[in-house]
Amino acid sequence: MTRTEEYLNTRLAGIGLTPAENKRICYAEGQPKELPILGVNEQEQAIYIQYCAPDGEIATYERDGVTRPFSRLRYMKPKEYEDKATGKKKTMRYSQPPKSGVFTYMTPGIVNRYRLSEKIKTLFIVEGEIKALAGDVLGLPIIGIGGIQNIKDKENNTIDEYIELLVKRCRPDNVVLLFDADLLDVTYAEDKDLSIRLQNFCSAVMNFMEYMKPLDVDLYFSHIAVKYSETAKGLDDLIASLKPKQKTKLVEELNDLITGRKDFINCMALTPGIKYKLEKYFHLDSVSSFYEAYKETLQDKIFRWKGQAYYYDGSKVERDVASKARTYMLVGNVYYRKCYTFNEKTDKDGKYPILTLVPYNKEIVKQEVKDLSLIPKFQMFINIPDNTENYKRYKFYNYNNVDTTCYNRYNPVTHKIEPGTWPTIEKFLRHIFSDKNIDGESLYEFGLDYIQHTFFRPMEKMPVICLTSTERNTGKSTFLYFMREIFKENAVVLDNERFAGRFTDHFVDKLVVGIEEGFVGEEKKTLKERIKNYATNDTVWVEPKGEKPYLIDNYMHLIICTNNETNFMQIDEGENRFAVIKVPTLAEDDPMIMQKMKKEIGHFLHYLKHRKYYYPFDQSRFGFDTLVYTTEALKRVQNRTENKVNKEIKQYVEECFLNYGVMELFFTPKDLAQEINREGGFSISKTAISDYLRYDLNMQPTDKPIRYDFYETKSDPVTGTIIYLKAGSKIGRPYKFKREEFIKEE
Repeated sequence: MTRTEEYLNTRLAGIGLTPAENKRICYAEGQPKELPILGVNEQEQAIYIQYCAPDGEIATYERDGVTRPFSRLRYMKPKEYEDKATGKKKTMRYSQPPKSGVFTYMTPGIVNRYRLSEKIKTLFIVEGEIKALAGDVLGLPIIGIGGIQNIKDKENNTIDEYIELLVKRCRPDNVVLLFDADLLDVTYAEDKDLSIRLQNFCSAVMNFMEYMKPLDVDLYFSHIAVKYSETAKGLDDLIASLKPKQKTKLVEELNDLITGRKDFINCMALTPGIKYKLEKYFHLDSVSSFYEAYKETLQDKIFRWKGQAYYYDGSKVERDVASKARTYMLVGNVYYRKCYTFNEKTDKDGKYPILTLVPYNKEIVKQEVKDLSLIPKFQMFINIPDNTENYKRYKFYNYNNVDTTCYNRYNPVTHKIEPGTWPTIEKFLRHIFSDKNIDGESLYEFGLDYIQHTFFRPMEKMPVICLTSTERNTGKSTFLYFMREIFKENAVVLDNERFAGRFTDHFVDKLVVGIEEGFVGEEKKTLKERIKNYATNDTVWVEPKGEKPYLIDNYMHLIICTNNETNFMQIDEGENRFAVIKVPTLAEDDPMIMQKMKKEIGHFLHYLKHRKYYYPFDQSRFGFDTLVYTTEALKRVQNRTENKVNKEIKQYVEECFLNYGVMELFFTPKDLAQEINREGGFSISKTAISDYLRYDLNMQPTDKPIRYDFYETKSDPVTGTIIYLKAGSKIGRPYKFKREEFIKEE
């Protein structure tokens, strides 16, 4: 079986026909002839669709003095061609012989009804032969047209001859023009008049009314419910997606001709004076109505509608007569100017503008924009990351009849995501994530999961990535700038000073925040808490210079690069916010690595988009099971930077278990303070010990006073050998320590 035959069988199955049922009787000069309903044209890799007149006679056209049978082709893959008028490349799914004219497709069921002069209650007209056949198999009296305007005889400017013959003989009470579910879809383009597509549909309905007038039938305009525009927009797709009972309901809805919205079909009776109602339905009555219908798509863009340019100023649609005003915005009572800069280091060609909102004094704004009412207005900022085609600059909310228009501080990310190889990125990431977790697994798959989650599920909490190495030329900083290339303006690379400063509006709305040469000494407890809060909290304060702070949603993913492998920050034992990864020196230095990786980003993202996550998520507050990113590098930082009180208590208890050879010990905070202070030569308070036992180790003292043993260390006066022995017992409310919690047995 050829690929074209496989394609034919797929289309037949979608219609509801088997290969054995793919046949019909047509007539050539009155002689019956069995032909396939849909045939195969191997040379063109297409399905051919034979046309016939209402009485079944094969449709013909004249060219060069020769009478030829008329058929159309449906290509397996759309063909590219050059539009001679514009020079642009376009694609076509259907074709027909040149200068062959316009024909209406008569389904097998319609031909049978016509030959029997059978009365039809409701006749349906749908765009496309495949859709007409799907309806025919379902029992609907239905015919197909080649396009929404192809309902007339162009030479005589009347209704198509086949339609007229059919209506006069089968006497339908109603004729319904049935469109697809996507008839109200609008796709934005900068110089495209967005009213044209809607106007074409509206005029098709009006023309249908005009051409059908002489035939004296009731007319209706109908379409598949718009909720199916992305899943089953055509009648054939919808029928193929439904179960038997749903198909019955679909037929009932089509035949009922009840106006208004139903499960599958929207319907409108076409009566005199319907023009205004149709224009309103297609959002052609006013630009405000049009914007309201498509505001999620239009957002803050300048758009063209009926030959004019418009924009939304935050409260209403305005004619774009003062583009200067759109460089400003009013959020609450503060004016901002949209300023665009470029990264001179990584974007010398100026391809990736960086948007910064700079607060401006009202008087300065008035010097540039005379009419402040033209400036777009918003009630508040929001921060909603989205790196897909679903991104929205504006978000509209309505609660208790109160409208709120918000400006999204998160910026759109545009990459051409397509299949391809990404060898440079793979090699680089295998290097950056070459460290292993404590189970001996490479962190490479964790690294891919991290980037995949961050790009495609950016609202999830993620651990703080800490890339460490005392060596130079490891690629740590390159990784930060690689993330900057992926996430564009939504990633920022800061030094310690810029990150620790009082004002935060330059980075807290970013998705990826990289910190170069990060070092948080013990004395910088506030900065450590800031990092922990940014990694955990759902909201964050934006602190602009000279303006009032305000809250926004927090989605920061922090990446710290440091040359201090063991003491760049105090990380307590049990802390699961940090993934500390030791990065080795690069085997070879490639000065063009960033340029190579930039070319591969679209291919890399395509791979991630279709990749199955390696590790289960939702295993902890940071998604991953913490063991996935627990490394020896993390353990070294924890051991080196652990709080002195904690370290001394643990070390003392461990030594007691080793020296006394028992399975459990009892100490009060006073016991521990006395022994540790006596041996260590420094002072640890009972309160500090009690806090550590209660809050860090989650231990509790006994409910009531008990008698417990205590031990002591002596030196044999003769041999000098150290002796560890039980010294007696005493009464108190001690804490119980278990050997297995402090001593890891070999």
